[in-house]
Amino acid sequence: MCKFLGVISRVLMALIFFVSVIFIINNIYNTPNGYTLYQDLLGARGIPGIFAPISILVQLIAGFTLIIGYKIKITAYVLSIYSLVWALIYFLNALGGQPLLLMSLQYLAISGGLLYMALNPDTGYSIDSCKKNK
Repeated sequence: MCKFLGVISRVLMALIFFVSVIFIINNIYNTPNGYTLYQDLLGARGIPGIFAPISILVQLIAGFTLIIGYKIKITAYVLSIYSLVWALIYFLNALGGQPLLLMSLQYLAISGGLLYMALNPDTGYSIDSCKKNK
């Protein structure tokens, strides 16, 4: 039962990032000037638009590798740092008067879950566990 819960929690945590980036990519391709709009959205949060492709790549690659269970420990640390950065960004925007404090707390919670996963990477039914058993 623990292996099933481990894989379910790993996949659910990864879906936050993977589905989010799929929506972002879909909006970029299906909206006129979609990439510019995404850069503007990041700019509204105080992030230069140059970080748009980095954000997309981190979410896409790390989300997918977490789903399949490849390099869980490293991936969880990367996504945890990514989540902490976004928590800080939303917190600073909340101090500036935008109602984003809840988003900051959500990213902190996600980061905590990812740190726990990094400390306990044996979630079962993953590429890492298959390599470990051989």
